[in-house]
Amino acid sequence: MASNLLTTLSEISLNTSGSTLLLIISLLVAIGLSYFVYRSTIPPVPLGWRILLMSLRAAVVMIIILLLFEPILSITRRKQEKPVVAVLLDNSASMALNDQKVNRRTELKNTLNAEIFHRTSGNFNFAFYPYSHQLFDELDSVPDSMTLNGDGTDIRRALAELKERLAEKYFGAALLITDGADNLGENPARYAANYGVPIYPIAIGDPAEQKDVLISNYVTNEIAYAGTRVPVDVYVRSSGFSGQRVQVTLNHANQTLDTQIVQLSGNSFEQKVRLHFSPEKEGVFKYEVRIPEMAGELTKINNSKTFYIKILKSKLKLLIVAGSPGADFLFLKRALEADENFEVQSFVEKRRGRFYNNLTLPNPEQLAKFDCLILVDYPRRTSRTESLQKIKSALAKGKPLFVLSGKNTDYAKLLTLNDFIPLAAIPQKGPEQIIYMKQLPQGVHHPLLRLAEDDSENIEKWQELPPSFFNLNSVKLQNTAQSLAVLDMDRSGGFRRRALPLVVVRSSGKRKSAAVLTYGLWRWDLLMWGVGKNNSSYLTFLQNTIRWLTTDDDSKLVKIVANKEIYRSGEEVKFTAQVYFEDYQPVDGAEVTVQLQSAKGKQNLALSNAGQGRYEGRFQVLEGGDYEFTGTAHLQSRVLGRDSGKFSVEEFSLEYQNTRMNEDLLKRIASESGGEFFTSENFSGLKEKLTFPDKFITLKNEWEIWNRLPLLITCILLLSAEWFIRKRKGML
Repeated sequence: MASNLLTTLSEISLNTSGSTLLLIISLLVAIGLSYFVYRSTIPPVPLGWRILLMSLRAAVVMIIILLLFEPILSITRRKQEKPVVAVLLDNSASMALNDQKVNRRTELKNTLNAEIFHRTSGNFNFAFYPYSHQLFDELDSVPDSMTLNGDGTDIRRALAELKERLAEKYFGAALLITDGADNLGENPARYAANYGVPIYPIAIGDPAEQKDVLISNYVTNEIAYAGTRVPVDVYVRSSGFSGQRVQVTLNHANQTLDTQIVQLSGNSFEQKVRLHFSPEKEGVFKYEVRIPEMAGELTKINNSKTFYIKILKSKLKLLIVAGSPGADFLFLKRALEADENFEVQSFVEKRRGRFYNNLTLPNPEQLAKFDCLILVDYPRRTSRTESLQKIKSALAKGKPLFVLSGKNTDYAKLLTLNDFIPLAAIPQKGPEQIIYMKQLPQGVHHPLLRLAEDDSENIEKWQELPPSFFNLNSVKLQNTAQSLAVLDMDRSGGFRRRALPLVVVRSSGKRKSAAVLTYGLWRWDLLMWGVGKNNSSYLTFLQNTIRWLTTDDDSKLVKIVANKEIYRSGEEVKFTAQVYFEDYQPVDGAEVTVQLQSAKGKQNLALSNAGQGRYEGRFQVLEGGDYEFTGTAHLQSRVLGRDSGKFSVEEFSLEYQNTRMNEDLLKRIASESGGEFFTSENFSGLKEKLTFPDKFITLKNEWEIWNRLPLLITCILLLSAEWFIRKRKGML
């Protein structure tokens, strides 16, 4: 890379820790004492021997004195540094396209064969870096050919990583050889404005719209239910085929599920086509939307898209048993019935334990057909034992339970379900008070209370909820229960009790339950509208709770999950791990690694510690297909546990969505950075632009002479020589 043009020796100095005058006086005294010792000897020796002995003694004493003053030898040099001109080479798949006028691969090769890249310059050095979705390692020289197979282009990231790698060098300028098809990351032109060095794009490709027909996008549900009609909106974009009719098909497992005819506009505008299908089985299935290949179009690769949809069984069946037709019940029922994923049936108790409309609870076998049981301010003092026994029998079959306490809940009767609820003893009731709720650290990260992906945003959403009601003086939980939120002592004015649990969960194998011990949750819906917001937090909390209760989840000590099961190409996968000791206390300081495996190989990802036993990591996926991951948690040399899972990435290439050379973007990058835009056909004026001011760096080397072993050895040798001569001459 950069080499020295000129290095000059600027200064040599010897520095000591004490006074220079004192050092000189000490050295003169050393010489004087040596002279005094050997001016006459017994027996007398010739003058030559006395001078030699005097010199040996003086040298030893002078070295010792120098060591006492801790001398440091400094040598300063001035070096002229040669600038580096970095050449960013776009290695993405769009660089291999055949435009109407040129072949981009050939155009790139001709550009790199230009004289400027092969002739040694005395003013600067070239450094070649290929990139696509990230910056790759520097090449040894100008490449003869490139693979041109990157699945995405992120110019902004490539520029940022380049600047970081050349931070210790004289970074003079950047050449950007690309078609400008930037489809990942942030706007590179905005980033170039503060880049600090000029950027000179050399454009590859034709800026005119290319003759092509493509599926630019689709919109459908990521999750659907068996037996329902699922819409798939397909967006078709075309250029150069105005008025022609094409067939858009939806396929699965080599079968055509639906088809529509669309007349192409040919003006590069998107046209929407709606297709439908009705899945029959549960699972994650792969679908394809396709349009036929047109004669003379740029590429057929973008004529189809594949995607995945997770098919669940028919809607979740929820049973609500309420102690009265109060506000909490009415708002809950309305919220759940508005969700198309739920099928809700309710029983509301009236006097003497009977239910409205002369209904009776179904028998345990029928209750077991529901996916989740919800108790709202139930049971009450008048609730019948036989109804509770039916619920207890259904819970014994593994059904999850959601308990929403109320003002009149009879906890003694509720404790007949103690094998299935988080409570361990009958709570002591007290006066009703208005209170606020606060998440515990484990609650911030628990899926039940996850209102937003970002932790701070999640906490803020809970804090903005209006207060609710509470009438308990004491709460005792089961050993296997976990408190997620407690009473906020700071905001609940005048409430002097300890921070009692308000939201608790219990999970034992596949048996789950959740309980909310505060009531008046209807306020989280109605009152939020009064402050200019909406009921999204209330709805999300209910959906999270039902989803967590109805999802199988064993009690593993190490849990590693991806935030989704299905991703689009270029989307970021977020891994989250939770690590516990055997007593379910969170583990901090563990090493958590995730290994991803696809058809093209393996990759490793280290997760970072987010605190409270939680670890996080991100990974950007570009290639479509099925991925499996295995995660392991280590603490020192001990393996705490392992977990595994899988996800799918839709087979969709970003590189074939915008196929023309993006001249506008490249000109903006050049303008914002202080560079100049060139094309591959004419960049002869580039060399004149690559002139840089001289830059010198100062190199200073220091040696601690007093701390060197050779000096000690020299003293010993000199003293030994003096002693040897004195002995040979018989001197005293």
